[in-house]
Amino acid sequence: MAQITSNDIDIGEDASEPPQTKLSVFIHHRCDEHPDFEFSRHWYKEEANRVGVKPWFNKKLFPGSDQRFGCAAKYDLLLPPMAPGDLGRFGTLVNRFDDTLPDYEQHAMIHVKIMLNPAEAWHVGFERVRSYARHHFAHRFATVLIAHVPGLAGLKGQGNHIHCAVLSREITINGFGGACTDLCSDRGYEAALAAWREHKESWVDEAA
Repeated sequence: MAQITSNDIDIGEDASEPPQTKLSVFIHHRCDEHPDFEFSRHWYKEEANRVGVKPWFNKKLFPGSDQRFGCAAKYDLLLPPMAPGDLGRFGTLVNRFDDTLPDYEQHAMIHVKIMLNPAEAWHVGFERVRSYARHHFAHRFATVLIAHVPGLAGLKGQGNHIHCAVLSREITINGFGGACTDLCSDRGYEAALAAWREHKESWVDEAA
């Protein structure tokens, strides 16, 4: 089932402040055909006062308020081999993306949420998803993996899962290029799902 969320404008309490343009999202939810795979694409409907992708990442990296247990279990940043070295710093990458995304460009990112097998150690599932992301996304795009393991904080939650966020703009030796409309479309969803199905059947844990 697909769903669109359009709370893209935040009016705010102070009328003197211009409204902010939040990310809109369209979701291809998990279903019986792919119970472990959810795909979302995020974009802006307006050009002015965009909030950027950084708040989204902060919520995923720090999902709780507890100083000890409120952070993600693990995160990783994958880049194309020709990416400039300074983009290997997560803060620099996200700030650069938000600062340089042209006003006319609507596409911001896509996000794949993959549920992990509860009968398998979560770090094994993380490596499987990391290998998938490296092969399917990270040869062209900046890709951020974020692991949520509720049991580490004594919670049941929604089960162990990995957030795989892919920024919309290709990266070359000169930095960010143009946004990829195929990535941020139904074609991108279908390609990502097909690649995941193939990868999880063929992947072998090299550490095993």
